Amino acid sequence: MNKVAIFGKKGSISKYDLIENKPIWVGDITPGYKPDIIGQYENYIIVFSSTWAGSKMVHCFQEDSGNLLWSHYQQTLHSILVPFIPHTYENHMYYLASSKEVAKLSWDTGKIIFRKRFKKSIFSQYFLVIISDEVILISKKNAFIVDKQSGQIEPYPELSKKLNLKEISTALGNGVSFMSSIYLTHPQPTADGGGAGGGE
Repeated sequence: MNKVAIFGKKGSISKYDLIENKPIWVGDITPGYKPDIIGQYENYIIVFSSTWAGSKMVHCFQEDSGNLLWSHYQQTLHSILVPFIPHTYENHMYYLASSKEVAKLSWDTGKIIFRKRFKKSIFSQYFLVIISDEVILISKKNAFIVDKQSGQIEPYPELSKKLNLKEISTALGNGVSFMSSIYLTHPQPTADGGGAGGGE
């Protein structure tokens, strides 16, 4: 029986074989940073880490090899006031970078393809969902559709004709798992710093 898990400690994460009692690979993160949350999407391992002073980073590794693909300071990716919930379509993640910005980032390189602002009233709150091949922003009042290539954002009145947007509180579309939504939206490390783990 295969007993493999991914563990994090200060400065690194490792994919560990509990039968052989040895690491399959060890991936270094930025010195001084301690992993708080580890999540997985397909062959990508995403690690949220922090220092005692409060600085936060995001690292991305390949699950099969342990190769570090990229890393960013958290504030480069998104506002700390908005949960980081990546939704994936064709090896790119789409997410809200702030309450009025949508962003696209490459899983493979970490390159930010776009970060586009959209108009919203002070009382509106949007969430992102991918339905089939469409990236959509939804609030209680209206919806927008995001062009996946340019980031251009246009009104999407067709959705409000099909759904009563005032009644919708959340959604689950393509490219995101409920576990990643829970861990990334409500990170609750234990007192000793433990978080979520993943493996095969």
